[in-house]
Amino acid sequence: MAFNDQIKEFSIIFLLTSLLLSCGDKEETFPTDTLTNYIKENTTLPLVRDSLIACAAGGQENFMINEERPISIFYYPEGNATDFLYFETDSIAVDPDDLSQYRKKDLPDTPILNGYLRHFSRAAIEENIWCRVSFIKDGRLHISNAIRLKYNDLPSEFNPELVEIDQTESLSPIFNWQDGRIADNAIYFQVISDSDQNLLSGTYTFEQQFQFYNLDNVVLNIRDITPPPVLLPEEDYTFLMMAVSSDNWVNLIIEKSFDTE
Repeated sequence: MAFNDQIKEFSIIFLLTSLLLSCGDKEETFPTDTLTNYIKENTTLPLVRDSLIACAAGGQENFMINEERPISIFYYPEGNATDFLYFETDSIAVDPDDLSQYRKKDLPDTPILNGYLRHFSRAAIEENIWCRVSFIKDGRLHISNAIRLKYNDLPSEFNPELVEIDQTESLSPIFNWQDGRIADNAIYFQVISDSDQNLLSGTYTFEQQFQFYNLDNVVLNIRDITPPPVLLPEEDYTFLMMAVSSDNWVNLIIEKSFDTE
């Protein structure tokens, strides 16, 4: 092989090697408003996936009515959490576990129950989409499970007639409820609050029953305090229940007031 041919061959090999190395070193980039990019911008914060408690509701009547923003994305901010953000996909036809599909949207974020819970308010959607919530707490970045917004297909139902309150023991009432028009519920969230909107208890059960303050069938307690909360005689309280599907959409909402003796 002639010397010039050797030089030419070496140059080609060098060029190909450089291209391969440059391709290997090239870091994948994502739009700046995606959840993936937000996580990359906060690489110093350990990521905690699917730990943030959140669900969404919309389309119900006579409960949290907002004609301009009828969809509510509820979440539990866990004490000293900060930097609450909302992300959603452009369509339902994506992998809900692909965080690069979620883009940040600026939505009104409002505390409820005197700040113990919060919710983002969103305008109506024409097609189902996925969404997630994130916040920072104790030096960690938390993101919620994927939530499927089913505002058009399966609007949430508000039906306080579906609960019965057994007050045989006035300070330990038993709440029994039925599923509404949608029975596809994976878990039930119960809140007891006082007349000043202070949250006394927040619990999850797989069963359609909760007794205040019996935790035998409770699978998650978001207000685990000592001493445990108590009801006082001759006071007004409110029972709130949300029946949540496996994709974190609220099928049924029940809210009913009761008085202790």
